[in-house]
Amino acid sequence: MQPPAEPSPSGSRLARDSAVVGAATMLSRLLGFARDVLIARLLGAGPVADAFLAALRLPNLVRRVLGEGGLNAPFVPLYLDIKGSRGEAAARRFAGEATAHLGLLLLVLIAFGEIFTPWLVLGLVSGFANEPETLALATQYTRLMLPFLLLTTLAALLAALLNAERRFTTAALAPALMNAVLLGVLLIQLSRGAEAMASASLLAIFVSLTGFTHLGLILLRLRKIGLPRLSLRWSPDMSRLVRTGGATLLAASSAQLVLLVAMQIASTEGGAVAALYYADRIFQLPLGFVGVAMGTVVLSEMAASRENAQDDAMLGRALALGLALAVPAAVALATLAEPIVSVLFEHGRFGAEDRARTAAALAAFALGLPFAVMAKVFGQVYFVRRMPRIPLLAGIAAVLVAACSGYGAARGQDAATVAALAASLAFVAQAVLLSLDLRRQGLWQPSLASLRPIIAIMGASAIMLGALLQLLPALTASLAPGEPMLLRITALVALCFGGLAAYGLTGALFGAFDLPHLRLARASARTPRS
Repeated sequence: MQPPAEPSPSGSRLARDSAVVGAATMLSRLLGFARDVLIARLLGAGPVADAFLAALRLPNLVRRVLGEGGLNAPFVPLYLDIKGSRGEAAARRFAGEATAHLGLLLLVLIAFGEIFTPWLVLGLVSGFANEPETLALATQYTRLMLPFLLLTTLAALLAALLNAERRFTTAALAPALMNAVLLGVLLIQLSRGAEAMASASLLAIFVSLTGFTHLGLILLRLRKIGLPRLSLRWSPDMSRLVRTGGATLLAASSAQLVLLVAMQIASTEGGAVAALYYADRIFQLPLGFVGVAMGTVVLSEMAASRENAQDDAMLGRALALGLALAVPAAVALATLAEPIVSVLFEHGRFGAEDRARTAAALAAFALGLPFAVMAKVFGQVYFVRRMPRIPLLAGIAAVLVAACSGYGAARGQDAATVAALAASLAFVAQAVLLSLDLRRQGLWQPSLASLRPIIAIMGASAIMLGALLQLLPALTASLAPGEPMLLRITALVALCFGGLAAYGLTGALFGAFDLPHLRLARASARTPRS
Protein backbone atom coordinates (compact mmCIF):
# COMPACT_ATOMS: atom_id res chain seq x y z
CA MET A 1 0.00 0.00 0.00
CA GLN A 2 1.35 3.40 -0.96
CA PRO A 3 1.75 6.03 1.73
CA PRO A 4 -0.65 8.95 1.50
CA ALA A 5 0.56 11.77 -0.67
CA GLU A 6 1.78 14.86 1.11
CA PRO A 7 -0.27 17.98 0.53
CA SER A 8 0.97 20.05 -2.32
CA PRO A 9 2.65 23.26 -1.21
CA SER A 10 0.46 25.01 -3.77
CA GLY A 11 -2.73 23.45 -2.40
CA SER A 12 -4.32 23.51 1.03
CA ARG A 13 -1.14 24.45 2.89
CA LEU A 14 -0.54 27.44 0.63
CA ALA A 15 -4.13 28.58 1.15
CA ARG A 16 -3.83 28.19 4.93
CA ASP A 17 -0.47 29.97 5.18
CA SER A 18 -1.67 32.73 2.86
CA ALA A 19 -4.76 33.24 5.01
CA VAL A 20 -2.64 33.47 8.17
CA VAL A 21 -0.14 35.93 6.70
CA GLY A 22 -2.84 37.99 4.99
CA ALA A 23 -5.01 38.24 8.10
CA ALA A 24 -2.04 39.13 10.30
CA THR A 25 -0.82 41.77 7.86
CA MET A 26 -4.27 43.34 7.64
CA LEU A 27 -4.55 43.31 11.43
CA SER A 28 -1.21 45.12 11.66
CA ARG A 29 -2.28 47.68 9.05
CA LEU A 30 -5.61 48.33 10.80
CA LEU A 31 -3.93 48.70 14.19
CA GLY A 32 -1.37 51.00 12.60
CA PHE A 33 -4.16 53.01 11.09
CA ALA A 34 -5.92 53.26 14.47
CA ARG A 35 -2.58 54.36 15.91
CA ASP A 36 -2.37 57.18 13.37
CA VAL A 37 -5.96 58.26 14.07
CA LEU A 38 -4.97 58.70 17.72
CA ILE A 39 -1.72 60.45 16.76
CA ALA A 40 -3.78 62.93 14.73
CA ARG A 41 -6.06 63.50 17.73
CA LEU A 42 -3.12 63.92 20.12
CA LEU A 43 -0.68 65.91 17.97
CA GLY A 44 -2.93 67.54 15.36
CA ALA A 45 -1.22 68.68 12.14
CA GLY A 46 1.11 71.45 13.34
CA PRO A 47 4.91 71.67 13.79
CA VAL A 48 5.06 68.95 16.47
CA ALA A 49 3.09 66.56 14.26
CA ASP A 50 5.25 67.47 11.25
CA ALA A 51 8.43 66.75 13.21
CA PHE A 52 7.19 63.51 14.76
CA LEU A 53 5.73 62.12 11.53
CA ALA A 54 8.87 63.05 9.58
CA ALA A 55 10.92 61.10 12.15
CA LEU A 56 8.44 58.21 12.01
CA ARG A 57 8.81 57.94 8.23
CA LEU A 58 12.19 56.19 8.51
CA PRO A 59 11.00 53.40 10.88
CA ASN A 60 7.88 52.97 8.73
CA LEU A 61 10.02 52.72 5.59
CA VAL A 62 12.28 50.07 7.11
CA ARG A 63 9.34 48.10 8.46
CA ARG A 64 7.45 48.17 5.15
CA VAL A 65 10.46 47.22 3.03
CA LEU A 66 12.08 44.67 5.36
CA GLY A 67 9.62 43.78 8.09
CA GLU A 68 6.79 42.77 5.75
CA GLY A 69 8.74 40.21 3.74
CA GLY A 70 11.30 42.31 1.87
CA LEU A 71 14.19 40.13 3.06
CA ASN A 72 12.44 36.93 2.01
CA ALA A 73 13.27 37.37 -1.68
CA PRO A 74 17.08 37.51 -1.31
CA PHE A 75 17.45 35.30 1.79
CA VAL A 76 14.94 32.45 1.58
CA PRO A 77 15.85 31.02 -1.87
CA LEU A 78 19.56 31.04 -1.01
CA TYR A 79 18.97 29.51 2.42
CA LEU A 80 16.84 26.72 0.97
CA ASP A 81 19.34 26.12 -1.83
CA ILE A 82 22.14 25.66 0.72
CA LYS A 83 19.93 23.45 2.87
CA GLY A 84 18.96 21.27 -0.08
CA SER A 85 22.49 20.85 -1.45
CA ARG A 86 24.65 20.84 1.70
CA GLY A 87 22.31 20.11 4.57
CA GLU A 88 20.66 21.93 7.45
CA ALA A 89 23.90 22.58 9.36
CA ALA A 90 25.39 24.53 6.45
CA ALA A 91 22.19 26.52 6.03
CA ARG A 92 22.15 27.42 9.71
CA ARG A 93 25.81 28.51 9.49
CA PHE A 94 24.84 30.80 6.63
CA ALA A 95 21.95 32.21 8.69
CA GLY A 96 24.32 32.90 11.59
CA GLU A 97 26.81 34.63 9.30
CA ALA A 98 24.10 36.78 7.73
CA THR A 99 22.69 37.78 11.14
CA ALA A 100 26.10 38.64 12.60
CA HIS A 101 27.24 40.71 9.64
CA LEU A 102 23.91 42.51 9.38
CA GLY A 103 23.98 43.28 13.12
CA LEU A 104 27.52 44.68 12.90
CA LEU A 105 26.66 46.81 9.87
CA LEU A 106 23.54 48.14 11.58
CA LEU A 107 25.46 49.07 14.75
CA VAL A 108 27.87 51.15 12.68
CA LEU A 109 25.05 52.79 10.71
CA ILE A 110 23.02 53.59 13.84
CA ALA A 111 26.09 55.13 15.51
CA PHE A 112 26.66 57.39 12.50
CA GLY A 113 22.95 58.16 12.40
CA GLU A 114 22.96 59.31 16.03
CA ILE A 115 25.92 61.60 15.34
CA PHE A 116 24.66 63.04 12.08
CA THR A 117 20.93 63.05 12.85
CA PRO A 118 20.22 66.64 11.69
CA TRP A 119 21.65 65.86 8.27
CA LEU A 120 19.71 62.60 8.17
CA VAL A 121 16.49 64.49 8.89
CA LEU A 122 17.27 67.05 6.20
CA GLY A 123 17.86 64.18 3.82
CA LEU A 124 14.29 63.09 4.48
CA VAL A 125 12.63 66.52 4.72
CA SER A 126 14.91 69.21 3.32
CA GLY A 127 12.20 71.85 3.75
CA PHE A 128 12.83 71.81 7.51
CA ALA A 129 16.07 73.75 6.83
CA ASN A 130 13.91 76.88 6.87
CA GLU A 131 12.11 75.84 10.07
CA PRO A 132 14.80 75.46 12.79
CA GLU A 133 12.35 74.66 15.59
CA THR A 134 10.67 71.89 13.62
CA LEU A 135 14.08 70.58 12.55
CA ALA A 136 15.25 70.46 16.18
CA LEU A 137 12.15 68.51 17.21
CA ALA A 138 12.48 66.09 14.29
CA THR A 139 16.15 65.54 15.18
CA GLN A 140 15.25 64.75 18.79
CA TYR A 141 12.50 62.29 17.82
CA THR A 142 14.66 60.61 15.16
CA ARG A 143 17.49 60.00 17.66
CA LEU A 144 15.01 58.34 20.01
CA MET A 145 13.67 56.12 17.21
CA LEU A 146 16.95 55.03 15.59
CA PRO A 147 17.46 51.94 17.81
CA PHE A 148 14.23 50.60 16.32
CA LEU A 149 15.97 50.25 12.95
CA LEU A 150 18.61 47.92 14.39
CA LEU A 151 16.14 45.77 16.28
CA THR A 152 13.42 45.43 13.65
CA THR A 153 15.88 44.74 10.80
CA LEU A 154 17.49 41.89 12.74
CA ALA A 155 14.00 40.64 13.55
CA ALA A 156 13.09 40.79 9.85
CA LEU A 157 16.09 38.65 8.87
CA LEU A 158 15.32 36.07 11.56
CA ALA A 159 11.66 36.15 10.50
CA ALA A 160 12.85 35.27 6.97
CA LEU A 161 14.57 32.26 8.52
CA LEU A 162 11.27 31.28 10.16
CA ASN A 163 9.50 31.66 6.83
CA ALA A 164 12.09 29.45 5.14
CA GLU A 165 11.25 26.79 7.74
CA ARG A 166 7.50 27.29 7.07
CA ARG A 167 6.84 28.94 10.45
CA PHE A 168 4.76 31.95 9.44
CA THR A 169 2.45 32.87 12.31
CA THR A 170 4.79 34.55 14.80
CA ALA A 171 6.62 36.60 12.16
CA ALA A 172 3.29 37.75 10.71
CA LEU A 173 1.74 38.70 14.06
CA ALA A 174 4.74 40.52 15.57
CA PRO A 175 4.11 43.88 13.79
CA ALA A 176 0.49 43.84 14.99
CA LEU A 177 1.66 43.48 18.59
CA MET A 178 4.05 46.41 18.08
CA ASN A 179 1.20 48.64 16.95
CA ALA A 180 -0.95 47.45 19.86
CA VAL A 181 1.75 48.65 22.31
CA LEU A 182 1.79 52.11 20.72
CA LEU A 183 -2.01 52.22 20.78
CA GLY A 184 -1.93 51.62 24.52
CA VAL A 185 0.52 54.48 25.06
CA LEU A 186 -1.60 56.82 22.92
CA LEU A 187 -4.78 55.97 24.80
CA ILE A 188 -3.07 56.69 28.13
CA GLN A 189 -1.75 60.05 26.90
CA LEU A 190 -5.15 61.05 25.52
CA SER A 191 -6.92 60.10 28.75
CA ARG A 192 -4.45 62.26 30.68
CA GLY A 193 -4.85 65.21 28.32
CA ALA A 194 -1.07 65.23 27.87
CA GLU A 195 0.72 68.06 26.06
CA ALA A 196 1.66 67.38 22.43
CA MET A 197 5.44 67.89 22.61
CA ALA A 198 5.97 65.68 25.66
CA SER A 199 3.68 63.02 24.21
CA ALA A 200 5.68 62.97 20.95
CA SER A 201 8.92 62.33 22.87
CA LEU A 202 7.34 59.52 24.85
CA LEU A 203 5.94 57.96 21.67
CA ALA A 204 9.38 58.13 20.03
CA ILE A 205 10.88 56.19 22.95
CA PHE A 206 8.17 53.55 22.73
CA VAL A 207 8.75 53.15 18.99
CA SER A 208 12.22 51.83 19.84
CA LEU A 209 10.85 49.69 22.66
CA THR A 210 8.49 48.00 20.22
CA GLY A 211 11.61 46.93 18.31
CA PHE A 212 12.64 44.95 21.40
CA THR A 213 9.18 43.38 21.39
CA HIS A 214 9.50 42.41 17.73
CA LEU A 215 12.96 40.87 18.10
CA GLY A 216 12.06 39.14 21.37
CA LEU A 217 9.03 37.39 19.85
CA ILE A 218 11.06 36.13 16.89
CA LEU A 219 13.86 34.85 19.15
CA LEU A 220 11.38 33.03 21.38
CA ARG A 221 9.92 31.26 18.35
CA LEU A 222 13.34 30.43 16.94
CA ARG A 223 14.38 28.75 20.20
CA LYS A 224 11.96 25.93 19.42
CA ILE A 225 13.75 25.08 16.17
CA GLY A 226 17.25 26.21 17.16
CA LEU A 227 18.86 29.64 17.14
CA PRO A 228 21.54 30.19 14.47
CA ARG A 229 25.07 30.46 15.81
CA LEU A 230 26.47 33.93 15.13
CA SER A 231 29.71 34.09 13.14
CA LEU A 232 31.62 36.92 11.44
CA ARG A 233 33.22 34.54 8.94
CA TRP A 234 32.79 35.82 5.37
CA SER A 235 31.85 32.85 3.23
CA PRO A 236 31.10 32.53 -0.49
CA ASP A 237 27.44 32.27 0.50
CA MET A 238 27.60 35.77 2.02
CA SER A 239 29.06 37.05 -1.24
CA ARG A 240 26.14 35.48 -3.11
CA LEU A 241 23.66 37.09 -0.72
CA VAL A 242 25.17 40.55 -1.14
CA ARG A 243 25.48 40.18 -4.91
CA THR A 244 21.88 39.07 -5.51
CA GLY A 245 20.07 40.71 -2.61
CA GLY A 246 20.92 44.38 -3.01
CA ALA A 247 19.29 44.94 -6.38
CA THR A 248 16.19 42.97 -5.35
CA LEU A 249 15.73 45.00 -2.17
CA LEU A 250 16.16 48.30 -4.01
CA ALA A 251 13.71 47.26 -6.72
CA ALA A 252 11.16 46.07 -4.15
CA SER A 253 11.44 49.33 -2.19
CA SER A 254 10.92 51.68 -5.15
CA ALA A 255 7.35 52.58 -4.10
CA GLN A 256 8.58 53.58 -0.65
CA LEU A 257 11.38 55.66 -2.20
CA VAL A 258 8.76 57.46 -4.28
CA LEU A 259 6.87 58.25 -1.08
CA LEU A 260 10.08 59.55 0.51
CA VAL A 261 10.48 61.95 -2.42
CA ALA A 262 6.85 62.98 -1.94
CA MET A 263 7.56 63.80 1.70
CA GLN A 264 10.56 65.90 0.63
CA ILE A 265 8.25 67.88 -1.65
CA ALA A 266 5.67 68.28 1.13
CA SER A 267 8.31 69.50 3.59
CA THR A 268 8.59 72.79 1.70
CA GLU A 269 5.36 73.98 3.36
CA GLY A 270 4.39 73.96 7.02
CA GLY A 271 1.80 71.34 7.99
CA ALA A 272 2.01 69.54 4.64
CA VAL A 273 4.12 66.64 5.94
CA ALA A 274 1.43 65.67 8.46
CA ALA A 275 -1.34 65.99 5.84
CA LEU A 276 0.60 63.82 3.40
CA TYR A 277 1.36 61.27 6.11
CA TYR A 278 -2.27 60.84 7.13
CA ALA A 279 -3.37 60.59 3.49
CA ASP A 280 -0.67 58.01 2.83
CA ARG A 281 -1.82 55.88 5.75
CA ILE A 282 -5.31 55.62 4.24
CA PHE A 283 -3.80 54.98 0.80
CA GLN A 284 -1.67 52.15 2.22
CA LEU A 285 -4.72 50.19 3.46
CA PRO A 286 -5.95 49.01 0.03
CA LEU A 287 -2.42 48.96 -1.40
CA GLY A 288 -1.19 46.75 1.44
CA PHE A 289 -4.17 44.42 1.19
CA VAL A 290 -3.71 43.93 -2.56
CA GLY A 291 0.02 43.49 -2.12
CA VAL A 292 -0.53 40.65 0.35
CA ALA A 293 -3.07 39.00 -1.95
CA MET A 294 -0.67 39.21 -4.90
CA GLY A 295 2.39 38.07 -3.00
CA THR A 296 0.92 35.20 -1.03
CA VAL A 297 -1.66 33.59 -3.30
CA VAL A 298 -1.76 34.39 -7.02
CA LEU A 299 1.90 35.15 -7.47
CA SER A 300 2.85 32.03 -5.52
CA GLU A 301 0.90 30.12 -8.18
CA MET A 302 2.83 32.08 -10.82
CA ALA A 303 6.09 30.85 -9.34
CA ALA A 304 4.77 27.29 -9.13
CA SER A 305 3.59 27.33 -12.76
CA ARG A 306 6.81 28.77 -14.14
CA GLU A 307 7.91 25.44 -15.56
CA ASN A 308 4.53 24.89 -17.22
CA ALA A 309 4.69 27.86 -19.62
CA GLN A 310 1.63 29.44 -17.96
CA ASP A 311 3.28 32.73 -17.05
CA ASP A 312 1.31 34.94 -19.45
CA ALA A 313 -2.06 33.52 -18.38
CA MET A 314 -1.14 33.72 -14.69
CA LEU A 315 -0.01 37.33 -15.07
CA GLY A 316 -3.34 38.22 -16.69
CA ARG A 317 -5.23 36.62 -13.82
CA ALA A 318 -3.08 38.35 -11.21
CA LEU A 319 -3.57 41.70 -12.89
CA ALA A 320 -7.34 41.26 -13.14
CA LEU A 321 -7.59 40.23 -9.51
CA GLY A 322 -5.43 43.12 -8.34
CA LEU A 323 -7.41 45.68 -10.33
CA ALA A 324 -10.71 44.19 -9.15
CA LEU A 325 -9.67 45.40 -5.70
CA ALA A 326 -7.68 48.52 -6.60
CA VAL A 327 -9.95 50.30 -9.10
CA PRO A 328 -13.08 50.48 -6.90
CA ALA A 329 -10.90 51.37 -3.91
CA ALA A 330 -9.39 54.26 -5.89
CA VAL A 331 -12.84 55.49 -6.96
CA ALA A 332 -14.11 55.34 -3.39
CA LEU A 333 -11.08 57.12 -1.92
CA ALA A 334 -11.24 59.91 -4.50
CA THR A 335 -15.02 60.40 -4.11
CA LEU A 336 -15.24 60.04 -0.33
CA ALA A 337 -11.93 61.65 0.61
CA GLU A 338 -13.52 64.46 2.64
CA PRO A 339 -15.91 62.34 4.74
CA ILE A 340 -13.29 59.61 5.26
CA VAL A 341 -10.69 62.06 6.55
CA SER A 342 -13.27 63.96 8.61
CA VAL A 343 -14.66 60.89 10.38
CA LEU A 344 -11.26 59.30 10.98
CA PHE A 345 -9.11 62.29 11.90
CA GLU A 346 -11.16 65.46 12.57
CA HIS A 347 -10.96 65.38 16.34
CA GLY A 348 -8.93 67.15 19.01
CA ARG A 349 -6.20 69.31 17.48
CA PHE A 350 -7.00 68.17 13.92
CA GLY A 351 -9.28 70.85 12.47
CA ALA A 352 -11.24 71.70 9.32
CA GLU A 353 -8.24 73.17 7.49
CA ASP A 354 -6.22 70.02 8.20
CA ARG A 355 -9.13 67.93 6.94
CA ALA A 356 -9.34 69.79 3.63
CA ARG A 357 -5.60 69.53 3.02
CA THR A 358 -5.43 65.83 3.91
CA ALA A 359 -8.50 65.00 1.81
CA ALA A 360 -7.01 66.73 -1.26
CA ALA A 361 -3.80 64.71 -0.85
CA LEU A 362 -5.80 61.49 -0.43
CA ALA A 363 -7.76 62.12 -3.65
CA ALA A 364 -4.47 62.73 -5.46
CA PHE A 365 -3.03 59.48 -4.09
CA ALA A 366 -6.15 57.60 -5.22
CA LEU A 367 -5.41 58.42 -8.86
CA GLY A 368 -2.22 56.37 -8.68
CA LEU A 369 -3.52 53.39 -6.71
CA PRO A 370 -4.41 51.13 -9.70
CA PHE A 371 -1.03 51.88 -11.30
CA ALA A 372 0.83 51.15 -8.07
CA VAL A 373 -0.89 47.75 -7.97
CA MET A 374 -0.06 47.12 -11.63
CA ALA A 375 3.60 47.92 -10.98
CA LYS A 376 3.59 45.57 -7.98
CA VAL A 377 2.12 42.72 -10.06
CA PHE A 378 4.45 43.29 -13.03
CA GLY A 379 7.50 43.49 -10.78
CA GLN A 380 6.85 40.06 -9.29
CA VAL A 381 7.31 38.46 -12.72
CA TYR A 382 10.94 39.58 -12.67
CA PHE A 383 11.48 38.61 -9.04
CA VAL A 384 10.22 35.08 -9.75
CA ARG A 385 12.97 34.83 -12.39
CA ARG A 386 15.57 36.56 -10.18
CA MET A 387 15.92 39.34 -12.76
CA PRO A 388 15.72 42.55 -10.69
CA ARG A 389 17.51 44.84 -13.18
CA ILE A 390 14.43 45.99 -15.12
CA PRO A 391 12.21 46.67 -12.06
CA LEU A 392 15.18 48.45 -10.49
CA LEU A 393 15.55 50.73 -13.53
CA ALA A 394 11.78 51.30 -13.62
CA GLY A 395 11.86 52.19 -9.93
CA ILE A 396 14.68 54.69 -10.47
CA ALA A 397 12.69 56.23 -13.32
CA ALA A 398 9.63 56.49 -11.04
CA VAL A 399 11.66 58.29 -8.37
CA LEU A 400 12.94 60.75 -10.98
CA VAL A 401 9.41 61.35 -12.30
CA ALA A 402 8.18 62.07 -8.76
CA ALA A 403 11.04 64.50 -8.10
CA CYS A 404 10.80 66.34 -11.44
CA SER A 405 7.01 66.65 -11.42
CA GLY A 406 6.83 67.62 -7.75
CA TYR A 407 9.58 70.20 -7.69
CA GLY A 408 8.55 71.49 -11.12
CA ALA A 409 4.98 72.23 -10.04
CA ALA A 410 3.81 75.82 -9.92
CA ARG A 411 4.44 77.62 -6.64
CA GLY A 412 1.45 78.57 -4.52
CA GLN A 413 -0.23 75.17 -4.78
CA ASP A 414 -0.76 73.02 -1.71
CA ALA A 415 2.48 71.10 -1.17
CA ALA A 416 0.78 67.94 0.17
CA THR A 417 -1.48 67.66 -2.89
CA VAL A 418 1.42 68.34 -5.26
CA ALA A 419 3.49 65.66 -3.51
CA ALA A 420 0.69 63.09 -3.74
CA LEU A 421 0.10 63.87 -7.43
CA ALA A 422 3.83 63.50 -8.07
CA ALA A 423 3.75 60.05 -6.43
CA SER A 424 0.76 59.03 -8.56
CA LEU A 425 2.54 60.12 -11.74
CA ALA A 426 5.56 58.08 -10.65
CA PHE A 427 3.40 54.96 -10.22
CA VAL A 428 1.93 55.52 -13.70
CA ALA A 429 5.43 55.78 -15.20
CA GLN A 430 6.63 52.66 -13.37
CA ALA A 431 3.64 50.56 -14.46
CA VAL A 432 3.94 51.69 -18.08
CA LEU A 433 7.68 50.98 -18.27
CA LEU A 434 7.30 47.49 -16.79
CA SER A 435 4.35 46.62 -19.03
CA LEU A 436 6.24 47.72 -22.16
CA ASP A 437 9.25 45.60 -21.24
CA LEU A 438 7.09 42.57 -20.45
CA ARG A 439 5.47 42.87 -23.87
CA ARG A 440 8.87 43.33 -25.51
CA GLN A 441 10.12 40.12 -23.92
CA GLY A 442 6.95 38.25 -24.80
CA LEU A 443 6.13 37.61 -21.16
CA TRP A 444 2.78 39.38 -21.38
CA GLN A 445 0.62 39.41 -24.48
CA PRO A 446 -2.79 40.75 -23.45
CA SER A 447 -5.71 39.54 -25.51
CA LEU A 448 -9.33 40.65 -25.64
CA ALA A 449 -10.27 37.66 -23.47
CA SER A 450 -7.75 38.60 -20.78
CA LEU A 451 -8.75 42.27 -20.88
CA ARG A 452 -12.51 41.58 -20.70
CA PRO A 453 -12.61 41.28 -16.87
CA ILE A 454 -10.64 44.53 -16.56
CA ILE A 455 -13.10 46.34 -18.86
CA ALA A 456 -15.94 44.95 -16.74
CA ILE A 457 -14.17 46.17 -13.58
CA MET A 458 -13.97 49.67 -15.04
CA GLY A 459 -17.69 49.62 -15.94
CA ALA A 460 -18.74 48.37 -12.51
CA SER A 461 -16.54 51.00 -10.84
CA ALA A 462 -18.19 53.73 -12.94
CA ILE A 463 -21.63 52.59 -11.76
CA MET A 464 -20.33 52.50 -8.19
CA LEU A 465 -19.21 56.12 -8.63
CA GLY A 466 -22.73 57.08 -9.70
CA ALA A 467 -24.20 55.32 -6.67
CA LEU A 468 -21.82 57.10 -4.30
CA LEU A 469 -22.65 60.48 -5.83
CA GLN A 470 -26.36 59.75 -5.30
CA LEU A 471 -25.89 58.60 -1.68
CA LEU A 472 -23.47 61.30 -0.54
CA PRO A 473 -25.90 64.30 -0.48
CA ALA A 474 -28.42 62.32 1.56
CA LEU A 475 -25.81 61.49 4.23
CA THR A 476 -23.80 64.72 4.26
CA ALA A 477 -25.61 66.12 7.30
CA SER A 478 -24.95 62.95 9.30
CA LEU A 479 -21.23 63.14 8.45
CA ALA A 480 -20.77 66.69 9.79
CA PRO A 481 -18.11 67.10 12.52
CA GLY A 482 -20.65 68.36 15.06
CA GLU A 483 -22.76 65.18 14.92
CA PRO A 484 -22.35 62.27 17.39
CA MET A 485 -19.40 60.06 16.51
CA LEU A 486 -21.53 56.90 16.27
CA LEU A 487 -23.86 58.59 13.77
CA ARG A 488 -20.91 59.77 11.66
CA ILE A 489 -19.34 56.31 11.60
CA THR A 490 -22.68 54.73 10.71
CA ALA A 491 -23.17 57.17 7.83
CA LEU A 492 -19.66 56.50 6.48
CA VAL A 493 -20.15 52.74 6.75
CA ALA A 494 -23.51 53.07 4.94
CA LEU A 495 -21.78 54.98 2.13
CA CYS A 496 -19.05 52.38 1.81
CA PHE A 497 -21.43 49.44 1.86
CA GLY A 498 -23.75 51.15 -0.62
CA GLY A 499 -20.87 51.64 -3.03
CA LEU A 500 -19.61 48.11 -2.43
CA ALA A 501 -23.05 46.65 -3.11
CA ALA A 502 -23.37 48.61 -6.37
CA TYR A 503 -19.91 47.48 -7.45
CA GLY A 504 -20.43 43.86 -6.46
CA LEU A 505 -23.79 43.48 -8.16
CA THR A 506 -22.84 45.21 -11.41
CA GLY A 507 -19.42 43.54 -11.41
CA ALA A 508 -21.02 40.12 -11.15
CA LEU A 509 -23.48 41.06 -13.90
CA PHE A 510 -20.73 42.32 -16.21
CA GLY A 511 -18.43 39.34 -15.52
CA ALA A 512 -15.75 41.31 -13.66
CA PHE A 513 -15.20 38.43 -11.24
CA ASP A 514 -15.56 35.63 -13.77
CA LEU A 515 -12.13 34.08 -13.29
CA PRO A 516 -12.79 30.33 -13.53
CA HIS A 517 -9.20 29.76 -14.62
CA LEU A 518 -8.14 30.65 -11.08
CA ARG A 519 -10.25 27.78 -9.77
CA LEU A 520 -8.80 25.51 -12.41
CA ALA A 521 -5.29 26.52 -11.41
CA ARG A 522 -5.99 25.70 -7.78
CA ALA A 523 -7.56 22.39 -8.76
CA SER A 524 -4.56 21.46 -10.87
CA ALA A 525 -2.26 22.40 -8.00
CA ARG A 526 -4.08 19.94 -5.74
CA THR A 527 -3.87 17.14 -8.30
CA PRO A 528 -0.89 14.85 -7.52
CA ARG A 529 1.69 14.81 -10.27
CA SER A 530 3.16 11.59 -11.55
